[in-house]
Amino acid sequence: MMRRRRHARLPPASGAAGGDTDALQTDVMRFMSIIGLCLMAIFALVQGIPVQEQGQPARSSQAAGIRQDIGAQRQQLRELQAEVQALQSEKDRAQRVLTVAQQQLEQLTGQTQQAHAQHDRLAVQLQNLERQLEQARKVLADIEQASMQEEQDLAELRGRLLNSQVQLDHRRKEIESLRHRSQPQTATPVIEKRSPPAPAVKPVPVRQGFSLRFASDAALDRLVAAGSVTLYGMADQQAWQLSLEGNKPAVARASFPGWFHEMSITTVPTHYLYSLKNIADGPGPSNVVWGVQLPATTRAYIASLTKGQQGGALVIRGDGQVTLEE
Repeated sequence: MMRRRRHARLPPASGAAGGDTDALQTDVMRFMSIIGLCLMAIFALVQGIPVQEQGQPARSSQAAGIRQDIGAQRQQLRELQAEVQALQSEKDRAQRVLTVAQQQLEQLTGQTQQAHAQHDRLAVQLQNLERQLEQARKVLADIEQASMQEEQDLAELRGRLLNSQVQLDHRRKEIESLRHRSQPQTATPVIEKRSPPAPAVKPVPVRQGFSLRFASDAALDRLVAAGSVTLYGMADQQAWQLSLEGNKPAVARASFPGWFHEMSITTVPTHYLYSLKNIADGPGPSNVVWGVQLPATTRAYIASLTKGQQGGALVIRGDGQVTLEE
């Protein structure tokens, strides 16, 4: 008689432990059904053996057939018992595999729960950090906007201060010129009666003021060539801008600057003087006012140096830095 055995295999993954458990229970139920059928067959054969009556001899052929049937049934019973033992071994082995799979499943379940908990915790932390970052960005944007507004106000204030300083220097020069013109050319000796000397009066200190010049002609050329300093020659509400093209001065008509730092003609390099003098529609050399417009950084240096000072010479170097000489 041919028998078909079912061999248990290891589950391909820990996640299939539930399906293996159902298959194992189905196999156990099938084994129990087979055992029941075998026992029923054995009982039927035993009951079908005729009981020999006392005093009557059994037929030899009938006895031989019964013994042969009994032997066959015993052989079949032994085979069924062997198959039941093999199935029981497979069941035990499958049970052990199932136990290991359940342990692995429980371990993976615990790890998965921990991973989910950590993921939720990190998600909450990320949301908090994003919220704090957004708040910090808003605060930074407010600070930057306020700083830009303050810088604009400070630049405007410095521009007004520089314009006032230029106008003040110009008025001071006009007053000096008028004072020199009003003084007599020759003094007529006059004999006068001297009165007793009056008590000396302590003079009131007068603000000295500031003068502006460049450290050298090369320093001015460097700043003009870089475009950080704009040089103007002005006369009769007209202006000419002087620049350097290929290390040679160039002159071009320009709008009259709204503000500038006046320069003494003695501090203007000669090649700029000749360039403005030699143009066709240039002004006369006697009434030209020279001035420069400085970048914001240089103006900031000047404002910081002149703060709290009475006067001095402001010297601009080729790198745009400013020094104050007493």
